[in-house]
Amino acid sequence: MARTESSVIVQESIEDVFTFLNRCESHLNFIPRMTALNQTSPGSFGQVGTTLSGMLNYFGIRIPVQYEIIEVDANQRLAMKGQMGPILFHDGYILRRNRAGTELKFWLDLFPSGWARLLSPFMGLVGKVHAWETLRNLRRELAKQETLTPSERTPSSR
Repeated sequence: MARTESSVIVQESIEDVFTFLNRCESHLNFIPRMTALNQTSPGSFGQVGTTLSGMLNYFGIRIPVQYEIIEVDANQRLAMKGQMGPILFHDGYILRRNRAGTELKFWLDLFPSGWARLLSPFMGLVGKVHAWETLRNLRRELAKQETLTPSERTPSSR
């Protein structure tokens, strides 16, 4: 297993950050190389047990990815588990108030299986790059939301 943790401070309120994270379409906009993401379970997004199916594109190679929300604590945490080919993972976001806005911590545990175990020595690096890209994209998307007026902040604009 390889564990990665990284954090960033964003100017948005903890409530705005959680609201953004708690929308399926938001994840499509900030998860690196995600080209499609759809909820596959009934009900609203952001509930424990919600399932998602996505597609990643790495250098023209399309890789299906499956997610399940495993933890939700409003304005504090959102965690998922999933599978991308032979790699199982758990990841999530922890939010804390900060005088400058919100501290947003992203964590990722990677569990390679089968042939992917050969990549184990590189999993830490893969996790660090993914965490950096995720937080960079997330900060960018949150900043876009701040420039919108409240009437423009519709689910389709997120």
